[in-house]
Amino acid sequence: MRGPLNSPVEVGLRAVILLTAAYPRSFDIDTLVLLDHSLIHSGDLGGPPSVHPDVPIRAGEIGLKKAVLEDALRLMMRANMVDLSISASGMRYVAADNAEAFVSALESSYVLRLIDTAQWVAQEFTEGTHEETRRRLRRILGRWTEELDERPPPSEEVQ
Repeated sequence: MRGPLNSPVEVGLRAVILLTAAYPRSFDIDTLVLLDHSLIHSGDLGGPPSVHPDVPIRAGEIGLKKAVLEDALRLMMRANMVDLSISASGMRYVAADNAEAFVSALESSYVLRLIDTAQWVAQEFTEGTHEETRRRLRRILGRWTEELDERPPPSEEVQ
């Protein structure tokens, strides 16, 4: 059973917020994974303070996020918040007509932080290419890996 954090509902909400901020642009699943990671860990990328706490293993989140994001996007498509277009270049997701009205009706402090940060992510990353986003994130991921390597091994308890 999945908990409420990073569940398809929460990840789907973040995807709708991101797609609304970047509208009318559309993105493939891999780009959305990177954009979602940028949204919740924006402080690592020189943006607003991160929405989620900084944990040492946050680089590992990217590998796990794709499956949850796929479930989340299907959920948001059933709710008419996300549209899917299929072309020769692949499958791409875009905010549906209802998305902006839905997002603007949300008022929790968490969602308002997501909306503000999504505006920054959309400005910072969606104007460039997917490869530019990947290069920038690789630099961050490399730093996290180095930080993990520098941590001392856990001490053994003496009995």
